Amino acid sequence: MTIKFSDITGGGIPYGNTAGRPANPGTGKLYSNGETQRIELYTSGGSWENIVQEVPGVSSVTGNYSESSNSGTITIYGTNFVNGAVATAIGSNGVQVNATSTTFNSLVQLTAVFTGLSSQYEPYDVRVTNPSNLFGILPDALYVNNTPVWQTAAGSLGTFGDNVSISVSATATDDSTITYSLASGSSLPSGLTLNSTTGAISGTLPDISANTTYTFTINASDGVNTPISRTFSITSNAAPAWQTAAGSLGTYNDGSSINISLSATDTTDSVTYALSSGSLPSGLTLSSSGVISGIAPETSGTSTFTVSASDGLNSISREFSITINVAAVNIEYLVVAGGGGGGLGNGAYREGGGGGGAGGVATGTLARTSGATYLITVGSGGLGRTAAQGLGQGGDGGNSTFGAFTVSGGGGGGREDGNGRPGGSGGGAGCQGSSGGAGITGQGNSGGAGYIGTHASAGGGGGYGSAGQNGLSGQSTGGAGGSG
Repeated sequence: MTIKFSDITGGGIPYGNTAGRPANPGTGKLYSNGETQRIELYTSGGSWENIVQEVPGVSSVTGNYSESSNSGTITIYGTNFVNGAVATAIGSNGVQVNATSTTFNSLVQLTAVFTGLSSQYEPYDVRVTNPSNLFGILPDALYVNNTPVWQTAAGSLGTFGDNVSISVSATATDDSTITYSLASGSSLPSGLTLNSTTGAISGTLPDISANTTYTFTINASDGVNTPISRTFSITSNAAPAWQTAAGSLGTYNDGSSINISLSATDTTDSVTYALSSGSLPSGLTLSSSGVISGIAPETSGTSTFTVSASDGLNSISREFSITINVAAVNIEYLVVAGGGGGGLGNGAYREGGGGGGAGGVATGTLARTSGATYLITVGSGGLGRTAAQGLGQGGDGGNSTFGAFTVSGGGGGGREDGNGRPGGSGGGAGCQGSSGGAGITGQGNSGGAGYIGTHASAGGGGGYGSAGQNGLSGQSTGGAGGSG
């Protein structure tokens, strides 16, 4: 630098702060800057410079160097910078790269533009050299900002049903934060969104009738380098379509074999079936292939249930019903009660006791009721009588029952000189007895009367009774029982 002094006799050196410097005073003019405590010289370059060159200092650097553009503009902060200073980046391999331009902003700030730096040799030292060759340096001050790298492979992100929840990812080799955005002209399927911070793609796909593939492009940016783009796709899987109409699947009689095939179709996938709510009639099952089978239960009623058809990604449900009818079955029945016991005779006179009446008899047809139970009781026969048994009448037979139907046991036979007892069929009177026991209409008839007259004769017949036959004198044959 050439310094030319002008005549300063008479007026002395002007004095003031930086803002008070004279504008265009002419080359070689001096100025005493009290703010910086320096004597400054106005140079031919049109700037004020310190007459005594001081060592510059570098305190910090801001800005980024982009790998994608292979250039970067940085701002250098420090002290004692002068016009004409040059910024230099020094790599870890010792190679020095001067800035393509260094702009003097102020005593404490420079702007430098670098090109040709490689991340292989980062971090770079930043040096500022004044025209006096005095310099200051800041070690490890500048890094090359690497371009983000996609971690998610291009192409299909998968096949989905209704809901989507996936993420795409790109990383930076430095500390940069990656943001994501859709490339110009690209869009996600309706109902999906892209999280710009995390790269998550989520939402509900639109309804479709056939499998549909959506293609889109996403940019990943670190805010410094040119965004990197990648193209992806999502396939939306169409749900199966029911072919079997909802509602009743039919009415079936109990005990019948049932085999019903449900049907839902899918253009690309196999369909499986499952019961999702309700229940099938007892004894029926649903297979994964959609077949309802089994034997109809003996319980009438309608069962309502819901079946889901799934292709592994989507499922659709449909409600059905099956009605079971219990067919009317008539039961033919014959109920017979216990017969009555015979009456006591008189051995001394050879007078016979009456015969026991037959048990009552009832026949008919019963319409079965679903789920009903029927109690059956079998009546026992009445006991025959001996002299030790009081009046000597035969015991009545026990009643028999079938559900609500009851028939009475046969009446016991009368003792000699006694009448027969009533019952389903009446008991016969003993010898010398005047009347047999009365029978119950619809179940039996009355017993016969005993023989009245000569001793040594028998009592009347019991059961479906006609009167006892007259015995011959001196014989003890009883009257015949009534015919059944």
